[in-house]
Amino acid sequence: MGANGREAAALVCCFVVGLVVMATLAHAEDMAAMISQYRHEHGLSAVKTDPQLTEIAERQAKAMATAGIMDHNVAGSFASRISGAHTGRAAENIAAGTKTWAETFRAWQTSPGHNANLLQPQADSVGVAVARNDQTQYKTYWALVIAEKSPKTRDRKRVAKGGAGSENPITTVKSFVCKFWC
Repeated sequence: MGANGREAAALVCCFVVGLVVMATLAHAEDMAAMISQYRHEHGLSAVKTDPQLTEIAERQAKAMATAGIMDHNVAGSFASRISGAHTGRAAENIAAGTKTWAETFRAWQTSPGHNANLLQPQADSVGVAVARNDQTQYKTYWALVIAEKSPKTRDRKRVAKGGAGSENPITTVKSFVCKFWC
């Protein structure tokens, strides 16, 4: 293949990767919109897709798919995975074996622990990911991270608790980690 052929192939590859990324982002926005609508129905604020939370969810979903197990700690403890995200309260929902986002979302809505995470009053950001491994029992693995990332809200809470930096994010996170299975 000549130089022009390689350039054309590279251009097509970049275009296809770009379309996949755009489709994934659009899908994530659709998922956040569904979560926001559900929260609105319960008198709560909307959530927006957050790239950092999405990355944390992707790492978890991929780790579960690679290992073939559904486990909150397969990619490390939730507290360690969320610690760099600078959140207030945060929670994680995971699922395995459901084929679609709608099916997964419904399962979480009917599970008291998962539903409590979806309806965290202070949450303003979300990341959702799915990974597949057809060589495993469940085939499809889902992870959702929902958190409070608004600096204004966190700063007010820190001041109310005794000054900036007085809140221990690890302690806060541990109390909201989902302990229920789909």
